[in-house]
Amino acid sequence: MLSIVIPIFNQDVRTLVYTLVKQCNKLNINYQVLCFDDGSEQKYKEFNKELAFKINVNYTEMPENLGRSKIRNWLGKAAYYEYILFLDGDSTIKNKDFIKKYLDHLPTQAVLYGGRQYVPKKPRAKKKILHWKYGVKREALPAKKRNKDPYLNFQSNNFLIPELLFKENLFDEKVVGYGYEDLLYALDLKKKGIIIRHIENPVIHDGLEINTVFIKKTENAVSNLSKLYIDGKIKHSRLIKSYDRLKDYGLLKSFEWTYTKMEEKIKKNILSENPSISLFNMWKLHLFVEKMNVK
Repeated sequence: MLSIVIPIFNQDVRTLVYTLVKQCNKLNINYQVLCFDDGSEQKYKEFNKELAFKINVNYTEMPENLGRSKIRNWLGKAAYYEYILFLDGDSTIKNKDFIKKYLDHLPTQAVLYGGRQYVPKKPRAKKKILHWKYGVKREALPAKKRNKDPYLNFQSNNFLIPELLFKENLFDEKVVGYGYEDLLYALDLKKKGIIIRHIENPVIHDGLEINTVFIKKTENAVSNLSKLYIDGKIKHSRLIKSYDRLKDYGLLKSFEWTYTKMEEKIKKNILSENPSISLFNMWKLHLFVEKMNVK
């Protein structure tokens, strides 16, 4: 029936797994939960080791860090039930009918994406406000809005896919580091005519990063996107659309001149207690322009 697969990197996934097990047992379905640790710190391995002794749960520690795409492929290949549900290890499930809601959409040959939410209150840690604010404004979208552009709005944190379909369509393992492997995956599905359907079944994203870490990951993501754009693998994204518009109207130099004048203000703002997502996006666009000029 259902294989639930969870890549782990420096996360305590016990509560997540026990919640999923409880829901599956209540529904009396055949299921497995696969948890592959991808090179976490020892303290997280100590937390999660107890999962290895639970019925229907397989906890495995990878000998080395495989990366975001490869670990998902390994998990998907190891799954053996008809459908695979991919969940990130930093997810929290509040909906008592989370599993049932996915099952209500079966059978299907489409990919189902349930969505992502963030806690409604600002984090107490002021250094995590940028990630929280960006997530609330750009990622925590209702299904109706996500379905307007189902491929662009796909993320790999919470999706269900038929097992045979996944094994014919793996993540591109050439994409390393953080960023855009999920958009590339979605666009590959689009090329093959595979439907992504967005439903209202979100998990709460608990893995908020401090500003400096979130900014570093964003830099890596923008670098990945520039390479994928140059290679012709990703031709459309919000960032690419902004870049192409500037380029088409001959405004790249004007944009960079304006950014240079504002750079100190922008960098100070995005590290502040009240960061502007518009300025953060301007900073991302500047990074992309820089990457394209280097190429």
